[in-house]
Amino acid sequence: MMRTMILKVTEKCNSHCAYCDVVANRAQAEHMPLNVLEIVFSRINEFLQTHPEERIGVTFHGGEPLLVGTAFYKAAYEFQQKYCRDTRDRMNYSIQSNLTLFSEDYVEIFRDLGIEQVGTSYDPEPHIRGPGTPNDSDLYNRMFMQGDMTAQKHGFKSGIIYVVTKKSLKSPLKVFHYLANLRPGGFFNMHPVILYHNRREDLAITPAEYVDFLGVIFPVWWKHQQRYPHMEPFCSMVKIIKDGYLSLSCASSGACDYHHVNVDPLGETSQCGRSSDWGLLPYGNIRGRSLEEIFSDSKRDELHVRNEVLRHGECRDCRFWTICHGDCPLDSYPKYSNFLHRSEWGCTRKVFIEQYFEPMTGLRFTPS
Repeated sequence: MMRTMILKVTEKCNSHCAYCDVVANRAQAEHMPLNVLEIVFSRINEFLQTHPEERIGVTFHGGEPLLVGTAFYKAAYEFQQKYCRDTRDRMNYSIQSNLTLFSEDYVEIFRDLGIEQVGTSYDPEPHIRGPGTPNDSDLYNRMFMQGDMTAQKHGFKSGIIYVVTKKSLKSPLKVFHYLANLRPGGFFNMHPVILYHNRREDLAITPAEYVDFLGVIFPVWWKHQQRYPHMEPFCSMVKIIKDGYLSLSCASSGACDYHHVNVDPLGETSQCGRSSDWGLLPYGNIRGRSLEEIFSDSKRDELHVRNEVLRHGECRDCRFWTICHGDCPLDSYPKYSNFLHRSEWGCTRKVFIEQYFEPMTGLRFTPS
């Protein structure tokens, strides 16, 4: 079994994305102290020693995790060597960065840690990303391109998350071709912007608008899918519907209940990065609780019973249940103040498949 740890090493960021919940909701604590980082590695080893059948995937996250500097990651490697010599082969590492600070200085230490993948996100539209007010998009673009070229030069895999906003709706195919040129082969994912509390109405979109955005692009992608075999969310849908292979994100898997944990810069734990940003599902500080205690916290039980509640309620008889599961439970919280309802984004996959995928391809999704 693979557990997932999001290690939020800082909440500070040099990009200030217009839709970012960390910037909007959090006080932006200082970088994670090294004594907290050391405890994290000690806790990981303790858990893996107790559970020899388990693995843990650690994703360095933020904020912008490169702001902590190379010395932080050298310390992480030293703590790994100190505490995890016997369990290192059951740990996987990745990092989620805006790449604006990635340089040659990070190459060797990332390789020592075993980081082979640098996940990133990118928005070419003006005034979405970048320092300052309004956002200095030109500076952001130059820094991103430099960091991206350095990462690719050294063989780091780097997929892009593109956030679909109201600005994107004006020209879906322009967005697609831009990203396809930036990532030959289609190593990018187009994800809807998620905004709450009436923030940034100039950027917010509805689930229906997101579906129609994808619907404009899908015929072009379908015709040339061999050229872009890794583009999401389309390639996962093909694997599911045509090949019968379930390829689900954490949001649609219905299985995040006892398997995910976020650790913030001060050591406070919660379900994931988003729950940390919103102050939901706190599980205590890793200084005082073991991962065993954190992963079995009773507050997770509501996430666990959610599948049963939805399967016999709002999602009853839906043929798309096995590939949706009501979508991310956190997205139901702003409306219902609990996690036991279907997210408003929960039916976007269903609607897209029925309106666009099945009519165009002649393939029909049949649950296994």
